[in-house]
Amino acid sequence: MDKMIEESIILTPRDKVYSEIVKSPGLHFREIQRRTNLATGALQYHIDYLKKKNFIFDKKEGKFSRFYSSQETNQIDLELMNLLRQDQVRKIILIILQKKRISLINLKKETNMNTATLNFHLSKLISSKIVEQKKINSKNYYLIKNKLPIIEMLYCYRKSFLDSLVDNFLDIWEKDLR
Repeated sequence: MDKMIEESIILTPRDKVYSEIVKSPGLHFREIQRRTNLATGALQYHIDYLKKKNFIFDKKEGKFSRFYSSQETNQIDLELMNLLRQDQVRKIILIILQKKRISLINLKKETNMNTATLNFHLSKLISSKIVEQKKINSKNYYLIKNKLPIIEMLYCYRKSFLDSLVDNFLDIWEKDLR
């Protein structure tokens, strides 16, 4: 029997919620709802129960709460995972990783984001010490400070991102290692 079908037959809704959070740490409520196909009230009930029993906890990020397994937290960097869960931020990180260093103008072209949005996300990444800005020949460039934890997290949780950019980057990175 197909593993996904078998899993959906065996797991209770609460088990589905918990296993989704363990498998994909840092998801917000609506994404858990999409992945588990639970009604809003039912999902809220199960999340509240899991939080009350200390199986999971949430971390506020702006208007969102992101959910994590209490058992897995010491293994992951919550701030990095929160940032990687944001599509635009993840796109910026992946582009900088691929290019090694990039100017704001080129990053704007690559991301198709307006300057204000790009600056907003870059300032978050700089304050989180993930990206640094360096002046080279009187021109500002952005580069990733420490690539390894980012690549490890992308690789470890690759399937949870549901993003072809992540897949493409990791495929190229794996080929470079050979």
